[in-house]
Amino acid sequence: MKDANTRLAYLYNLWCKQQLTEEERAEYSALLEEEDLAGELEPLMMQQWDAAVDEGQLEMSRREAIAQRILSDYPVQTETVTRSIFPVPVFRRWRSAAAAAVVVMAAAGMYFMLHPGQRPVAAAVSTEIGPGHEGAILTLADGSQVVLDSLPDGVIASQQGATAVMTNGRLSYNAGQSSDTGMVYNTMSTPRGRQFRMVLPDGTKVWLNAVTSLKYPTAFKGKERVVEVSGEAYFEVAKDESKPFRVQFTSTAGNDPLGTVLALGTSFNVSAYYDDPAAKITLLDGKVMVSPAKTEHKDKILVPGQQAAMAVNAGMPGNISVHQADTAKVNAWRYGILNMHQMGLAEVMKQISRWYNVDIVYEDSIPDITFWGEINRTENLTTVLGFMAESGVKFSIVNEGRKIIIQKK
Repeated sequence: MKDANTRLAYLYNLWCKQQLTEEERAEYSALLEEEDLAGELEPLMMQQWDAAVDEGQLEMSRREAIAQRILSDYPVQTETVTRSIFPVPVFRRWRSAAAAAVVVMAAAGMYFMLHPGQRPVAAAVSTEIGPGHEGAILTLADGSQVVLDSLPDGVIASQQGATAVMTNGRLSYNAGQSSDTGMVYNTMSTPRGRQFRMVLPDGTKVWLNAVTSLKYPTAFKGKERVVEVSGEAYFEVAKDESKPFRVQFTSTAGNDPLGTVLALGTSFNVSAYYDDPAAKITLLDGKVMVSPAKTEHKDKILVPGQQAAMAVNAGMPGNISVHQADTAKVNAWRYGILNMHQMGLAEVMKQISRWYNVDIVYEDSIPDITFWGEINRTENLTTVLGFMAESGVKFSIVNEGRKIIIQKK
């Protein structure tokens, strides 16, 4: 075990200096995946910090700025610790709270903030690609569309007694006189590079990630509340025991559902993208039942912290498997984080494509690279690609930065 720790420290230092060979890079990745070494990277980062301070590389003001950035980037992980010891100078708070802040800060981020002159630079682009932003397109029942990206507060539509109102960039509904006619359905969609928050007519809160579509009625009638979603959405369901809340999910808007999620009052995340191999339902609070569209497969009841994965084969639903979820990873997008922890290159590039509105093309087979850590979703694309380049990804950028070609290793 001691030899493994020593080897990890050696490879880590080479990695920071961008001096790893291909064989050493593979060995380094393998060591990071070993459970016995799971906590060893953090002390190395701590040593790097302390060495920079002791050697006078960091003035007090810069130490404060770096540590404050770390704390502000990861408020969920550090909230409890920082509240309890707030009188301590911020860089000491971070030094003491490092274990709680997790290594998702990533060694690369630490290294390049301590050594700003050695920060990796991505391939040059003539136009900087900024991150995604709040916004969506509302398609009304009559087919007309309203772009919600920068609308002022106020009523944007009235349909059968219900009014759609924008307030501080979010859409909500005010119920009016109920109509005896059938239900009217609207569709909220987020293109690449946008996300959105809204409140459904029953008070259910919904967060839509990029490349997501949500079809819903302007008023819920009947014995159930039913909506349809493709892409990724997080639901905080308003309680109404007389009307269960049902989410029909599909990987492509307009296609037949892959399955449904049945809930009363609960919080859960649905991820069902057309280019993902499985639809995933993660329960954060309450209780839900996940049912496949095909009756030959069994329903699954989830408890908080569990995730149901439904394999998709040629657009048809498959068996449901249930396992414990990494809820921090599932929630990351809502907290403004690109979580890449233990993800392969293809999965990471899907996230980047959706959030930065860029096309991804592979020159050859997809390189076998595993990522560790997180990056703030407010970073520009060049910054994100710079860190990826440091992890061994080779790429070129064309079409004014809107197409990324992943090259052979």
